[in-house]
Amino acid sequence: RLAIQPGKPFAFGSVAGKPWLGLPGNPAAALVTALLVARPFLLRQQGLFDVVPRPLALPAAFDWPQPRARRQYLRARLDERGRVEIHPQQGSAMLLAASWADGLAVIERGATLGVGDAIDFLPFSALMA
Repeated sequence: RLAIQPGKPFAFGSVAGKPWLGLPGNPAAALVTALLVARPFLLRQQGLFDVVPRPLALPAAFDWPQPRARRQYLRARLDERGRVEIHPQQGSAMLLAASWADGLAVIERGATLGVGDAIDFLPFSALMA
């Protein structure tokens, strides 16, 4: 089970001895699991080792007062001051947020944030390199 949001349901198994990945049906959940799970898995199958990009620790441009039970991957971009801002609509079916974003802001399970607190940011350019 993946304890991430968005990202459920995700399936992994084998069919006739071949690996099989099943992505979620919601667009944002499919994007997140494709970038964070499926792509690294496929790269490892090709013999690559350094397949997970290192996040950048940057200041948040938003408050996150409510802790969540799962790690959050929010569609985000950098503002003019180099802070991470998130799109206001983060629903799993919302592709508009992905087209607006430059990457994913990562909020760990149970965490709260205030403006200026350090947050991990995964640029799409690193996730797709």
